[in-house]
Amino acid sequence: MKTSLSLIFTAIIISICCHTSTAQDNAQISLPEGVIARLGKGSLGEIHFSPDGSQLAVSTSIGIWFHDPQTGKELEMLQHPNLRYPYAFAFSPDGNTIAIGVREKKKKSSGSTRYPVTLWNVTTGEEKEMPLGHLHRIRSIAFSPDGIYVASVGGFANTDRLWNTQTGESIATKRMHAKGVSLVLFSSDGPTFATVGYDKAAYLWDGKTGNHKLTLTGHSDQVSSVTYSPDGKNIATGSRDGTIRLWDVRTGGTLAVLNEQAGSPEKVNTIAFSPDGTTLASAKAKKIWLWNIHTKQLSGILEGHVRNVFAIAFSPDGKTIASASWDWTLRLWDVQTGKPRKIFGEHPSSAATVAFSPAEESIAGATGGLIRMWNTKGVPLRLWYARTGEHVEHYIDHIDQVYTVVFSPDGKLLASSGFDSRLRLWDAGTGHHIATLRGGGYAVAFSPDSKLLANAYGGDGITGTIGLWDPHTGELRHVLGPYHGLLNCVAFSPDGKTLASGGQDSEIILWDIPTAQRRLSLTTQHTGAVYSVAFSPDGKTLATGSQDQTLRLWDANTGEHRSTLRYPGYVTSVAFSPDETLLAVGSSNWVNGQIQLLDTKTLHARETLMGHTEEIAALAFSPDGRTIASASWDGTILLWGTGPETGIVETSEDVNSDGVVDLHDVVFVASHLGQTGQHAADVNGDEAVDIVDLVL
Repeated sequence: MKTSLSLIFTAIIISICCHTSTAQDNAQISLPEGVIARLGKGSLGEIHFSPDGSQLAVSTSIGIWFHDPQTGKELEMLQHPNLRYPYAFAFSPDGNTIAIGVREKKKKSSGSTRYPVTLWNVTTGEEKEMPLGHLHRIRSIAFSPDGIYVASVGGFANTDRLWNTQTGESIATKRMHAKGVSLVLFSSDGPTFATVGYDKAAYLWDGKTGNHKLTLTGHSDQVSSVTYSPDGKNIATGSRDGTIRLWDVRTGGTLAVLNEQAGSPEKVNTIAFSPDGTTLASAKAKKIWLWNIHTKQLSGILEGHVRNVFAIAFSPDGKTIASASWDWTLRLWDVQTGKPRKIFGEHPSSAATVAFSPAEESIAGATGGLIRMWNTKGVPLRLWYARTGEHVEHYIDHIDQVYTVVFSPDGKLLASSGFDSRLRLWDAGTGHHIATLRGGGYAVAFSPDSKLLANAYGGDGITGTIGLWDPHTGELRHVLGPYHGLLNCVAFSPDGKTLASGGQDSEIILWDIPTAQRRLSLTTQHTGAVYSVAFSPDGKTLATGSQDQTLRLWDANTGEHRSTLRYPGYVTSVAFSPDETLLAVGSSNWVNGQIQLLDTKTLHARETLMGHTEEIAALAFSPDGRTIASASWDGTILLWGTGPETGIVETSEDVNSDGVVDLHDVVFVASHLGQTGQHAADVNGDEAVDIVDLVL
């Protein structure tokens, strides 16, 4: 009876957990510790179907996502502490193992960085690292058809390596490509693997010894892609010269050249054979071209992406093509109809800025030329082009890069600024465009009363100036200047009487707003560009972060330098909590970004938040101080809780999800087991009702 009840209890727990998982936003899978929600899924890399076709794996800047290719649902995400750019990965033929390229920490003895190949067991999570490694980031990995061997190429080190996955033995290391190698692929029948690179050639190697067999020449520019036919007899290569060449694997002879029949002179980004070998798909610019291998003629074009497609893959049944593009979307296409079945967004290349609305109803961020708004739970609200104001459904890249978005303190306006030297004002509630003003760049700030808006002006040929605007009328009130170098950041004091600015020349300037004059210049401490400035809520302290890897605190009235904290990387963003008890400091050591929460009285670190895989671009506290939003160049915005009170009880024993673990959870289990009466809660039958009944 006890065993039976245990199995039933386990089934109930699994059922409850599965229900919870299904109900939640799947983008929130594998959240870093302390993160409440993730906005965005990381910039795209390689795409591969699992051998049985049940999963579509997508490498991104934050990990490898696994999707159900039929529904598009996110199933899982694999992460690795040294997986900064997880672009290179491959499934083993049985689907049980994934080979990935990781980045090791620098060796203290040599100071060099190694990039080894690691084998992950997808079921157990066990890792096995191949010996040695590459000197440069691994560009491509491939398994042999029997799964015994794995080959990898190390980018600009021009290195090909071959390993035995069972013994871990390094079989061969070759350097044939003169100008860098970009891709490796085994033939389907296993005797050879091919590499291509920048020297306009493809090389064929013995799949067991690593010895060189053939060199395929004929392209007039870099060979960007290679694929074997399913029977292993032919090989296709795509090049920046705009052509695709079909080769005989045995002789190395050219069988056909596919180029101008398609009327597309653009470079070939990537190619792939269909599983039955009758179709060759190639990506040129924004389109995917389908070629009939028997006739050597174009049979179809898949259109929908708005920027270059850099990765494509056929599903094992040949009915679906997956594609990844620089428009930040991953698409699944029906091969027969040529129509997209599913579009995955949320894969921007960077997240440059983030801001909370004053009423905490929404969060704004920007990626590329798009402005995005979410509610505070991470649910998307709206998305629009920064340049045209057009509202769109999916992420599509745009010509203008938005660097900064800022809400007005009264919550009515949203200001955006970017690469096109324009400052745009939007209705914060609807996202509708209101006005476009001169100036742009990184530095934008509203005054506390929402009556002034400061930005890097540079209008009318006046370089090195800050514009002060009336955001309601669009009138330019004052021009502050001059200053030297690119302006990176501005911030108003809480009373609105002072504006602090910092830039590339390491100078920090305090401007007097009533007189529109320079009040103080702080030039004696920072030795690198100033990336961020922030006033404390009481207006007495100014915090600054710099390229010189320091955080500095100043007396905001006198300009006196108070203290310095040194960091292992650039200090890219600083922000005070509304109650002034915390100072958040974002930094980057070029491997990942971290956020440190400092006690403002002692300057001791209370906590370090680790979750971004690249540099922190911006930080913002929610108005109630309970949440921190961090934007990163890894393409995501993370929302962090600032204290234990922001979380909920998340234990498997809290079965009824009421936030506490007590006998009510036991009764809940008993009721699902159909037990009633005086001893119903004695689930495990040990004649005692206690916590053990919940953890059989």
